[in-house]
Amino acid sequence: MRPLFFLLLALAIFVSVNVVTVRAMLRIHPRRRRWIIAAVVLGNLMWPFLAMLRQSNAFIRFVRATLGPLWFAWNSIAILYAMLMLIVGIGWLTTGRRFRFRALARWPSRLFLAFLLAGGIVGLWHALVPLRIERVPVELEDLPPDAEGTRIVLLADLHVGLFTRPSRLDRIFSTARALEPDAVVILGDLIDDDPYFVPKLLAGTRALAPSTPLFAVVGNHEIYGDPLSVIRQLEGSRIRLIVNDGVPLGSLWIAGTADRAAEQMPPYSALRPDLDAALERRPAAKFPIIVSHQPRIFYEARERSLPLTLTAHTHGGQCGIRPLGWSLAGVFLEYHMGLYRWGSSQLYINTGTGYWLLPFRLGMTPEITLIELRRARR
Repeated sequence: MRPLFFLLLALAIFVSVNVVTVRAMLRIHPRRRRWIIAAVVLGNLMWPFLAMLRQSNAFIRFVRATLGPLWFAWNSIAILYAMLMLIVGIGWLTTGRRFRFRALARWPSRLFLAFLLAGGIVGLWHALVPLRIERVPVELEDLPPDAEGTRIVLLADLHVGLFTRPSRLDRIFSTARALEPDAVVILGDLIDDDPYFVPKLLAGTRALAPSTPLFAVVGNHEIYGDPLSVIRQLEGSRIRLIVNDGVPLGSLWIAGTADRAAEQMPPYSALRPDLDAALERRPAAKFPIIVSHQPRIFYEARERSLPLTLTAHTHGGQCGIRPLGWSLAGVFLEYHMGLYRWGSSQLYINTGTGYWLLPFRLGMTPEITLIELRRARR
């Protein structure tokens, strides 16, 4: 009953904002009627296919890759536009309706649409072209002397899918290689749901030096698709997938957990994150580093005073202002980007090297992180 309730609630919200947005746009911009109708039709073609998205076939992959971005973009615009009209409507009422609503709303609407167009172009470029390298020195107490200077490159949220360019993957892994890491870790969401894309991901890893360890953990989008197929395809491959287990890296123990999305999917309950299992085989002399997809694992890690947790998932909301440490994800999440400290425990969140669904990352360019481990100065 709960999933049905949330589905009906979501439908009610989306229908309401679509009705408000379309009616307002047609009223304010009657000369753009054809464009408005085309946008609302294309933006909602995805609805009939939502229940089929977990199927793995060429048709559904095409639908997800083409109609999915249109659906997400249009409904995001509709929500924001409906909020704008609400603000304009309140202003209209406070003026005692001395002006026609259409006249009062025209310029706010034009400015919104102009900003949308400009922001969309910049956000598209930010998502597809640049790569930002974040160099993050992390000082850790009790770090073994021979782990001083260890370099770990973090990639995350690649979301390899139908339109992922092989040249882009080559550039990502070539950039990682140029940083001369001791290991590379992909922090989940390797693919965009469908395990069909695992071979494309593996092909992209060829740009990385064969001698460099390449680890990964599962993310929620592996769970949404067919995680068991992903695990099978990665067994014995270039990518060492760590699922509620750990692997040694010199004097370090890289402890990887599964993803919390499995908690809502009974068929994959065995893939719930299990920090105990990830640390169970750790030799006492190995220094633990937790790698997981979602930052929520940090709440458990800090309770245990584990020194360092590396995560991703938030994408920085794919919109933000890095110099200010602000991201759209931070509106909803306590931990959303960058480095955090809680007592003796630290957390770093990579804001994503790819993008989800919509090629848009305004001010939050794709990130490759170089973690440099250092012993804390006493």
